[in-house]
Amino acid sequence: MSRKMKHLISENVDFNDDGKIKSLDVYAPFRLNLGIIILVMIMMAFGILMLFSASMPKAYTSQGNSMYYVIRQGEFLLAGFVMAIIIAFLPIKKFDFWPITILVFLVALGVAVWTMWKGEVVNGARRWIFIGGTSFQTSELIKIAVVFFIAGYRSGIQRLRKKGWFTAKKSFSQKTVDAIVDITFPGICVLVVLGIVLAQPHMSCFLILGAISFISFLCCGIPLRSWIRGGAILLAIGIIGLGGFYMTLSTAKREKIQNNFAHVVTRLNIFASMNSEEEEGEEKADEDEKYQSNQSIIAVGSGGMTGVGFGNSRQKYMYLPEAHNDYVYSIICEELGFVGGVSVLVLFWLFMIGGFYVSWKANSLFTRVLTAGYTSLITLQAFLNVGVDIGAIPPTGITLPFFSFGGTANFFFMIAVGIILSVSRTGTKRKTMKLVV
Repeated sequence: MSRKMKHLISENVDFNDDGKIKSLDVYAPFRLNLGIIILVMIMMAFGILMLFSASMPKAYTSQGNSMYYVIRQGEFLLAGFVMAIIIAFLPIKKFDFWPITILVFLVALGVAVWTMWKGEVVNGARRWIFIGGTSFQTSELIKIAVVFFIAGYRSGIQRLRKKGWFTAKKSFSQKTVDAIVDITFPGICVLVVLGIVLAQPHMSCFLILGAISFISFLCCGIPLRSWIRGGAILLAIGIIGLGGFYMTLSTAKREKIQNNFAHVVTRLNIFASMNSEEEEGEEKADEDEKYQSNQSIIAVGSGGMTGVGFGNSRQKYMYLPEAHNDYVYSIICEELGFVGGVSVLVLFWLFMIGGFYVSWKANSLFTRVLTAGYTSLITLQAFLNVGVDIGAIPPTGITLPFFSFGGTANFFFMIAVGIILSVSRTGTKRKTMKLVV
């Protein structure tokens, strides 16, 4: 039997009395999830189209080329799409290897430290590094790496336990060992990376990383007793560590840390000012601080049911400063109306359903955590961006995947899609059919 045919035949083979094969169960061939591919391609095309409309005035005035942002976006999306296809055709189990997990975590940690130490300051935050004249937002790599680390770590621990590792003689000691292995140790690793991201400061990335890390841990099937005991140990270590670190800081450094997070207070004030009546003595955001949020809501409200027409937005003519970036969804609603805005939400809802379906059909802990984590990353970021643009949550600086301008972000979103497709092809339970010879 050829090597090509072996992966199609299951272990269930029936023989005749003379020893010849009577029937056998044949696996369905490996196939990519066509629904996810179609959805991503639609979002890429839709996103490029809306980015062209939203970015045209700013691209012309700032770069002298109305197609500048579209061309840059297209380059990164194309590179990401090629990488996604390559990854999709690689067997996902080849990535479930301890050295790869460790390497991915060390890269994430190293990139985070390097950015905090040598990164470029943009808009008051040190989040960028420049490679060959191209800006690179390292937090996008870290998002992918953290989910991969959790998946690889939990899969590795599962294999080691089957070999008899991490056992204790007493029941109480065993529960403590399990808690440390399941929650405390990986929690410390993740929190170290999150802490460095927070120090940049990058609050929106910190919140997303925290959310997808929690979701990834939930998908690991960790017992409740490990959550309670390991979480308590982790909390104690965190309080002692942060408390000791803060006590050693000078007054000047404490004030510097507080100033680094002043923008968080400003954004909360913006949200509070726009969603409550002004009260005497209460600190509110001024009109300049609320300007962008107000313009976003005006854009959304101007669209009505069917919009003012593609390309006819008024807010993109420098009224809404980040129309091509954080607030591209507002331009979609203005030009395509309620119908266009809902269409974007439906696309991400369908992507979420498709991603979680792949996760549900996963044949291993590693593949289940990967798909759940990356699906959550893309959809959570999308819904948070929409929430900001319609004024439902405070401004966060979160982009809309596949729509907002951002080469680094969209490249790594495509990497995540490639891994999900790889799982759908080689990391899910395969159907069988009986073949009579």
